[in-house]
Amino acid sequence: MQTLTSERKIAANRRNSSQSTGPRTAYGKARARRNALRHGLAAIVVSESAISVEVDRLAAPICSKDADPANREQALIIAEGNITLSRVRAARAAVLEQMSGVGAAPVPDALKSPTRLRVMTGSYLGQLVRLERYERRAFSRRKRAMRAIFHSEGGAV
Repeated sequence: MQTLTSERKIAANRRNSSQSTGPRTAYGKARARRNALRHGLAAIVVSESAISVEVDRLAAPICSKDADPANREQALIIAEGNITLSRVRAARAAVLEQMSGVGAAPVPDALKSPTRLRVMTGSYLGQLVRLERYERRAFSRRKRAMRAIFHSEGGAV
């Protein structure tokens, strides 16, 4: 038996929700708007013509354009996953390159403290952890699409 939510609880929920409305200032709203655009790895950007051509080129050996639309869609997902993995690997290489330069260049006296070096290295490690999340997502999408094509063709895992 379901119980109805009391008027008192509904009023409390409304009061609480009015306090959590997200960013209020113009700066906060602009910052929140840019969250997904930090490096572009969260978005699948097949709308760009160069990437769309590359996705089609990678999907062609997997599944022809005349094939079953469901299989073609899975082939495109596999190709997108490969492109995303390439982009993540390039971003990781850039972070590692920056990280390797932390101790290599002459460091001003103000930055020579071990604490400052630890903070700089920690920020690089945070970037690497975030990149790993995108890599796992791309691997997962690609693997799921590969399984779907395999099963549609009568294969068994």
